[in-house]
Amino acid sequence: MNQTVVCQWIERAQKGEEEAVLLILQQFRPLICKYARRHRYCYDSLDEAVSVAQLAILECIHAFDVTCGDEAHKAFRRAVDRGFKRESRRFKAYMESVETALHIDESAEALGLTGGDEQDPHRQAVLSEVRELVRKCLNSLTEEEQRFLRLRCQHDLTYEDVARRYGLSLSQAHKLTKAAMVKFHEGIYGCDVE
Repeated sequence: MNQTVVCQWIERAQKGEEEAVLLILQQFRPLICKYARRHRYCYDSLDEAVSVAQLAILECIHAFDVTCGDEAHKAFRRAVDRGFKRESRRFKAYMESVETALHIDESAEALGLTGGDEQDPHRQAVLSEVRELVRKCLNSLTEEEQRFLRLRCQHDLTYEDVARRYGLSLSQAHKLTKAAMVKFHEGIYGCDVE
């Protein structure tokens, strides 16, 4: 694609012309799809990943300086890559927090709630509350969701192993496990211990 034509589209898009935006998105669809497929694991669907890539390109369009001589396709590639890297870091941090929450005893040890004076009533009360919260949130999950979480987080099975064990595709195993993790995470931060 001719750089001059793309810059003309960018100028038109910056002025608010919707058709120019659509032309740019259509022209760079292969780039969008490539990155969306690569980072699909962070999202519930491929369409959601495509939307993230499109949003990155839209932001790049409005920030792009057509007078500086940068190549638009390289700027778009950098913008999409940065957007997915940012989302990937968030996803990894989220997954780590869920996996940490599932390991009750390890979490309690990391918080300094084990060891020392085992008879300390305050320590025992906090540890009991943490265990009860995790237990309550796990009990709010279906048996299938609990099974997927335990296999993935407690037994450290890969999504591929989980899929093979239950005769699912890799994407189905990932989707079911992720949904269970989201539900558990919402429970941890949203339910009160009675």
